[in-house]
Amino acid sequence: MAWGAPRGIDDLVERVGRSDPSLTSLCVLRMRRVDDDGCRRLAEALAGNTVLQELSLASHALSPAAAAAFAAALGTNRTLRSLDLGNSGFGDEGLEALAPGIAASPSLRCLNLEGKGITAAGCRALRDAAAERSSSSSSSGNASSGSGGGLEELLVGRNAIGGDGLAALLAAFGSSLVCLDVSGCSLAGDTDLAPLAKAFAAGGLPLLRTLRLDGNELSGAAQLGDSLAAAASSGSGGGGLQHLHLQRCGLGDSAAARLAAALPSGLATLDLSGNAIGGEGAAALAAALSEARRQLSKLVLCSCGLDDAGMEALAAALGDSSSSAAGGGAAADASSSAAAGTVAGLALDLSGNVAGPAAVAALAAAPLATLCLHDCQLGSGEAAGAAALTQQLATAGSFAQLQELDISANHLESAQLLPLLEALAQAAEGGGNPAACPSLRLLVIAANPGAASEEVSAAVERLQERRPGLDVVRRAADTGEGGLVGR
Repeated sequence: MAWGAPRGIDDLVERVGRSDPSLTSLCVLRMRRVDDDGCRRLAEALAGNTVLQELSLASHALSPAAAAAFAAALGTNRTLRSLDLGNSGFGDEGLEALAPGIAASPSLRCLNLEGKGITAAGCRALRDAAAERSSSSSSSGNASSGSGGGLEELLVGRNAIGGDGLAALLAAFGSSLVCLDVSGCSLAGDTDLAPLAKAFAAGGLPLLRTLRLDGNELSGAAQLGDSLAAAASSGSGGGGLQHLHLQRCGLGDSAAARLAAALPSGLATLDLSGNAIGGEGAAALAAALSEARRQLSKLVLCSCGLDDAGMEALAAALGDSSSSAAGGGAAADASSSAAAGTVAGLALDLSGNVAGPAAVAALAAAPLATLCLHDCQLGSGEAAGAAALTQQLATAGSFAQLQELDISANHLESAQLLPLLEALAQAAEGGGNPAACPSLRLLVIAANPGAASEEVSAAVERLQERRPGLDVVRRAADTGEGGLVGR
């Protein structure tokens, strides 16, 4: 073999064909050579395989003929649960060829169609195949013959399917879906969201727990909020929704306010990152969280145009919600808040906004388990935010539930980091629980100019001597992708 020549998949076909017990997940990397003949042989091996659960050929150009070969295999295979075939050239023809196999598979639960060049036509082909299979199974009386209706996770991001495509997918799989990702799918306003709103209102998404609508233009989509509210109040459909992701959807302050008032009470995760909701939107969101006593465990508001006042209003409302739901007013402690099932223990990501003294003071009193203030200009404006944070870390009772704090990328010099670290160290003096941040176990100070200095290194060592259970991250490479809260 010449140096650099792509390797085929003969070895993989052999292992799949003999049901190698160690091969439960197979990702065919881009460096492999995959042609129609290889796909045909791999599909034939898959048909009789009894152990493989995940198959990905996402980096390869698959023809409709190759897709048809895999469709035939899916109809007989009984173990494959996750499938990702083809690259951006897969298109409607590829999906149309694969659709009968998806509909016939008795075991497939996750279908990844992200970035496959699919339009509404491909979605309709998938709907029609599922309907035909369901009709055939019903007429034969064989309910266990496989119908594709068992799909639980459907990932369709970065395809221009529009509202028509969304309607087709919901018609095919809505009753079984647990996770639906239609990020960047050319959905715009109420017209394209009408199928989703209708499905929610009619209880057509009874199992849906995660919905991703990132990257769609939803600034005028009032209907989504209305349908979520109706479904939540009726206890069907959206009432079970737990994770809602609306990054970069063009939502302004008024749209955020409408959405906030309609959020299901059982929602655990809300991600509005990249929407310019500003201070007014944050205040409306805060009010909705307080009044309805939401049970959020994760709130992500990265780069939302929040200023010091907007952050303060949000944090204050989170504290009010916890106290009122606990039934103890302002004096309610952390344990009673947690027992009440409120926002106690919230993971809050405010990266890319502006945190000043007022915001820091309010955040210190909020029931937060994780707080990410990455790139929040704590070191700017004469370091008012950094000074306020240092003061709060030296104040008894502040950040009472906080376990993880990220203040990375805030232009903090040694002069700002040293008093902050010393405040944490002094709060731990005298044994017993520290006066401030008694539960803190992770502090991220990476990507700040002063983090690499010898003085800060020595201060970190002293801090960890007084707080042996505290891990301090000083290098950006150690923080991992997605920061503390993650997305």
